[in-house]
Amino acid sequence: FGSSISPQTIAPFSRHIPELVLAIMALMAGGFIVDDPLLLQALPRQLPLQLMAYLEGTWIGHGVGEYPPHVPRFQYIHELTIEKAVPHGPRELVWSFRSVCRHRETQEGLQSEQGFLRFHPMYINQGRVELVCTQPSGLTEVSEGTYTEDSFDVSSRYDGLTRPGSASRPYVTGVRRWLEIRPQTVPAMTMEYRVEMATERTPMQQHLLSRLQKQA
Repeated sequence: FGSSISPQTIAPFSRHIPELVLAIMALMAGGFIVDDPLLLQALPRQLPLQLMAYLEGTWIGHGVGEYPPHVPRFQYIHELTIEKAVPHGPRELVWSFRSVCRHRETQEGLQSEQGFLRFHPMYINQGRVELVCTQPSGLTEVSEGTYTEDSFDVSSRYDGLTRPGSASRPYVTGVRRWLEIRPQTVPAMTMEYRVEMATERTPMQQHLLSRLQKQA
């Protein structure tokens, strides 16, 4: 930035310039160069996401749901599975998730959804995250927000909710999701996961609150 590089500085590396160009092209295409230490030192490295190192796997626990005045309080069993999506690589930091909630007493299925998490690192263990989620009802959510090494917070925006013509009212108009990992918990890592929701008739308020434990 404003400083010049002399020919003498470039000379020792000049014979590697073609390889460097090819290596950078391969990296952009999702390839890996592992046979030339000099090239490896010249390429940017994507640090692993600590949050996803924690999150990847299966989580099971209990939760409480409600949505006054329409839905009275209920308790449920929550199972959440997170795994690497396809494609996945240094330039495709994408994970898929599946979530199922069942009534705690009757085991009746209450809600399910699946989707993807896309990460855009800005600093070490910090950056932007996008969430895409669909439900059997046809409601589709696109939310955006931020993440840290042990949490993320996303909300729907820019008309980020769509639904089929058969959807019944009141329509959902906004969703916010917040998650926090407690990696220091023993004997197993725990998670607190909260979903807030707004509709045509009600303001944004808490809908689901789960406390989950990571399975071995």
